[in-house]
Amino acid sequence: MSFSRPASFSFIGSTRPMGPGDFIWLAALGCASRGPTTADAVCACIDHVAAGQWAPSAQLVCDCLDEMARARHLSYAHDGRYGLFSSTTQGFGILRMMLSLPIERPTTPLGQVGLRLKLAFLDLAQPEDRLQHLQDLIVAHREELARRPAPCESCQSPGCFGRMWGEHHTQSLRRDLELLERMRAMPQTQLTTRREGCSQDGLHINCILN
Repeated sequence: MSFSRPASFSFIGSTRPMGPGDFIWLAALGCASRGPTTADAVCACIDHVAAGQWAPSAQLVCDCLDEMARARHLSYAHDGRYGLFSSTTQGFGILRMMLSLPIERPTTPLGQVGLRLKLAFLDLAQPEDRLQHLQDLIVAHREELARRPAPCESCQSPGCFGRMWGEHHTQSLRRDLELLERMRAMPQTQLTTRREGCSQDGLHINCILN
């Protein structure tokens, strides 16, 4: 199964949740928007941000990067040692649309990966778009909390440990919601900071420490 995306795909007005192919595109375009990046750096970014909940193969990431370069969403150059990908004007537009895609339910593994990747690159969005994306994430978390059944001490099926873990999970969801609300309240005009990037063999590239 291929997770790559046709260049002609339209994101505008899409209500489908983000999937694995979108994660690769978002990570690649986000990394490249911060500065020239490599396939290895994109893989490292996904591994770091997703925290082991999901990881594509290196070959799949390379295939997606090649597709984005052919579609002019990324530009490619080789300096003799590194294959470097940089974002283009089209790439910035696709990134903006990728950030607008909704996520799965925030408690699912794919929902968590989508949430973390969106937040990793949300500072690259325009302030008004950033606020809307944060609001969408807040609504998703509120809806998830509303789905949670009220605790019942008489119910025996989850057992005492299951009830404790369920309450712990609900409290974690509430803390996530509170953090998103604090993010929304932050000044949105001066969040993006430019850094030189990490130096690898004398070359500054965008990696997971940016």
